[in-house]
Amino acid sequence: MRCHLTIIFVLASALPFNAQSPTCKSPIEYGNRNQVDPKRSTVRRLSGSAISEVGDPAKEIGPIPVCLGLFTEKDHRLVASAVADEKGRFKFGSIPSGRFRLVVRDPLNSFCLANMPLRVVKWPSGKTKPLFIHMRPAGIDDCSYGDFK
Repeated sequence: MRCHLTIIFVLASALPFNAQSPTCKSPIEYGNRNQVDPKRSTVRRLSGSAISEVGDPAKEIGPIPVCLGLFTEKDHRLVASAVADEKGRFKFGSIPSGRFRLVVRDPLNSFCLANMPLRVVKWPSGKTKPLFIHMRPAGIDDCSYGDFK
């Protein structure tokens, strides 16, 4: 069950970042603020894009560069990391098979931390769908999450 709280406000840092925006200077740390754990997704390749959004129903503000960390599910050990570009696009290199947690944050910490369970598999072959990360402003009940387009 998800609680929805609509807050109308202007969030300057929710606007698309420009070239002078901060980057992921420090390593991403494990964090989980999920009120309800999202359903596990299965992927072969880990790539996609991140957008910022506000409101209920959600209104897209624009792409957002984010810091991504892939952690082991059991002991939260960092396996791989990636940084999305100014258009919000990201792509991880080769990832071993297994169960992981993908943790996503924005460099300014203005948005809720996204934490989603993933299962990486090497089969079946074929086309994969990109992961779509929805970044929501921090301080509201409905936090950031991921899904597939």
